[in-house]
Amino acid sequence: MADPSPIARSDAALRPLGAGGQRVVEAYPQIAAHLRRARGPAHAALFAQPVPDRDRAAIDWYAAGTGEAVPLDRLDPAEREAAEQRLAVLLGDIEAEAAALSASPREGDRLLGDVLRLAMRVPDRSWVRVRAGQPVLVGWGHEIGGQSIGPELLTKPTERRPGPMPVLMPPVAAPRAWPRWLPWWLAALLALLLLLLLLLLWHDPWRWFALAPPACIAEPAGLAVLDEQRREEGRTAALRAELARLQLEAGQARLACPPIRRQAEAPPPPEPPRPNEDLERARREGAREGNVQVVLAWDDRNDLDLAVICPDGTRIFFENRRGCGAELDVDMNVAGGPRPITSQPVENITWAGDPPPGQYRIEVTNYARNPGGPAVSPFRVTIRRPGQPDQVLRGQARPNQTVAVGGFRWPP
Repeated sequence: MADPSPIARSDAALRPLGAGGQRVVEAYPQIAAHLRRARGPAHAALFAQPVPDRDRAAIDWYAAGTGEAVPLDRLDPAEREAAEQRLAVLLGDIEAEAAALSASPREGDRLLGDVLRLAMRVPDRSWVRVRAGQPVLVGWGHEIGGQSIGPELLTKPTERRPGPMPVLMPPVAAPRAWPRWLPWWLAALLALLLLLLLLLLWHDPWRWFALAPPACIAEPAGLAVLDEQRREEGRTAALRAELARLQLEAGQARLACPPIRRQAEAPPPPEPPRPNEDLERARREGAREGNVQVVLAWDDRNDLDLAVICPDGTRIFFENRRGCGAELDVDMNVAGGPRPITSQPVENITWAGDPPPGQYRIEVTNYARNPGGPAVSPFRVTIRRPGQPDQVLRGQARPNQTVAVGGFRWPP
């Protein structure tokens, strides 16, 4: 099968849908892996692979195959009818799979069922592409302007909704006009009241506005308190002057004495570097040590998966163990796998030589919650490069959640 190639690009106008506190588009590895196992490659290929371009706030959508990816409504009638029938079959199978997951007693399966339902929603029919007869959804798990369509409208054109009917308001009666003489009458009344107020202030026959003459009579007790305050302020000033004199004498005495030279103690020797227990755990499980090494370690029985995305978009994980010169050689806590489930698991990706130059991204996925595992799994990712100290990244993941934990650049 040909490598995935870009077929469309979406900008920041798309708003992502979410389930369980996670954006649906971030669950693409779980969606593709589950559909490939449960239904087949054609069902997994219905969803284009999202590759975020954070510099431009956009998403590039990739799909397998060759040739142009044509919008569904631009095909010839016969080709469009065949593609719509194929699309209806795939969506019907995925709806049935989502219903089966929702009826599962496992919390992770029910959450994946909700994610599948939201993943089948696109902003409108223009986001359906067809490449070599295979329908492909781009912009899935998103909406524009608060609207999106699902399987019920993807296989037939949508109808234009009638606009709202205009609301006719009853005519408003004109306000009643006041008599023309009323403002003049009010102005005359206000002037008369102002004149009466001025006459009242001038004569003041009832002494309403008379002010009492200011008076200040000092009591003997108050005078005694003032005298005591002045005496205390004088004693305080004398004490401050005596303190300043004593401080001056002490300073002169210190200047007269020679300084005491003390021999500096030798600094303690540096502590030896502590060994990285996660790398020791990987070595015990048979992991290879190369020029560059990425190790995932956690301390519970859940199934976590390590993934490294190369600069060319290649994803190294449990379904694609080799790429861009690296290999995933340790994969643990897989239900029914060759290794027993343990509470000290580890996964390892190693480059025997120099990796291709560029930026590498690291993701951790909580694939499944095994019996005895917690609801949230804390983890550690160690990046080992030649000539540099080990870099340890930490995080935590819930079931069916993919967490981007950082990355590294080569050469450093």
